[in-house]
Parts: sequence; structure tokens; C-alpha cells
Amino acid sequence: MLLSIKRLGRAILTSYFLGYIILMWHPQNSMAQEETEAPFCEGNPPTGRVKCHYPNGDNYAGDFVNGRPEGSGVYVYANRDRYEGQFRDGLPNGQGTFIFSNDTRVTGVFQSGQIRSGTIVFANGDRFVGDFNLEENFSSSVIGSQPTGEGQFIYANGDRYEGEFFAGVPFGLGVFTRADGIRCQGDFYNAALDGKGNCTYPNGIRYEGELRGGIPHGVGIIIDAEGKRFPGVFRDGQREEQTE
Repeated sequence: MLLSIKRLGRAILTSYFLGYIILMWHPQNSMAQEETEAPFCEGNPPTGRVKCHYPNGDNYAGDFVNGRPEGSGVYVYANRDRYEGQFRDGLPNGQGTFIFSNDTRVTGVFQSGQIRSGTIVFANGDRFVGDFNLEENFSSSVIGSQPTGEGQFIYANGDRYEGEFFAGVPFGLGVFTRADGIRCQGDFYNAALDGKGNCTYPNGIRYEGELRGGIPHGVGIIIDAEGKRFPGVFRDGQREEQTE
């Protein structure tokens, strides 16, 4: 009885998601043009509205101050990535949108070329909404942004994780809700949703205990709609049969 539990598991943050967060340093490096690579500009350089072409194939249209983007503008990379928004000291700073050539879109508040808070919409329809922190990779002196603090990862199919993120992955209190109504909340330790918590099902059944990959795994208890309790050990979402 009650040996089987509908599988819940789904990875929250895939490698491509983390990769794009870390790669948000890209505009900082690319816009930091060396003095020997001065762009060809029309308009009112070094201070004023300009349209510029850089030797590496990048283009810029917008405000210039002392020969660098400052104010509002559009920076278009040779690889077809694009940033539209506010600049300071030649870097994205303030409200803006960074659009990758694969249609992934990052919209929010930038600081020194990095996203600090906002929304990432991936080409497949998945979304992340929340806060980011800036981290420096001391081995390469590269600064990148990662989700840290409260956030939501919303799948195109309607599944959703809401809760705490740390260093780019779920870590702390959170709630994972599937589009079919299954809801698990508790302490999560990683992107795979390992942790401890409780789950509720549309048919009134509840589960309390350990989770691995977002499904019952380990020591736990099933509570049916009438309140009867069935403790046991679970493996991959199924309660192991008890032997006498």
C-alpha cells in the first residue's frame, strides 16, 4: 500500500544557465578598448552623441564622455550580442538589457558591466528572476555575476522553484511547485534539489522526510488523506517494502 510516489525530480539550474551568468563579464572585457584600438567615430567625439566602429568589429551608438560610452546607448558586438541601456565609465551601469545572439535576454540593473538584479529569459522559455552578487575569480581576475539571495527559476512548462540561492544554485529554504500541483518545500542544498522537507499531492497524500533530486529518497513518512502514517525508507521516489 502506498509503495509508489509520483516522481518529482527535475534539475533546477542547468550548466548552460550557470555558464551565461558567469559569462556576464563579457561586456566588461570587450568594452575596455585599449588606447591603441581607438574607434572610428562620427558625431561629437570625444564628448557628445556618437556612432562608432571599433577595430575588433564592435559598434556603438549613443552618448560619449571623454571617448567612452557614458549615458545611454547601444553596444553591438561583432558576434551579434547586444547591450542596450545605461553606461558609466564605458561599461553597462544602470537599467539595461543584454541580448545574446542565441536570444537569451538579461534585463535589469547593471553595475560595472555585471547584472545585479533582474530577469534572465532563456531561448527555450525558462526564466530566472532575482538578485545577483559580484564574484571575482582570483585566478583570472574576471568578475562575474551569480544568483544569490531570493529568486525564482520558472520553467517554460510551468514548474517553478522559489527560494534562496547561493553562488548560483538553490541553497536554503525554498519551494518547488510542479505544474501538475505537486508541491515540495524545505531546505535544499544544491541545483539537483537534494535536501529535507515535505511534499503535498493533489490527491491529499503528504510526504515528510529526505529528498534527493527533488523526490522522496531516504528516511521519510507517507501520510495518506485519512491521516494514516507509513514510515519507511524511500529510494528514487518509492517506499521500500517492509519485510517481517
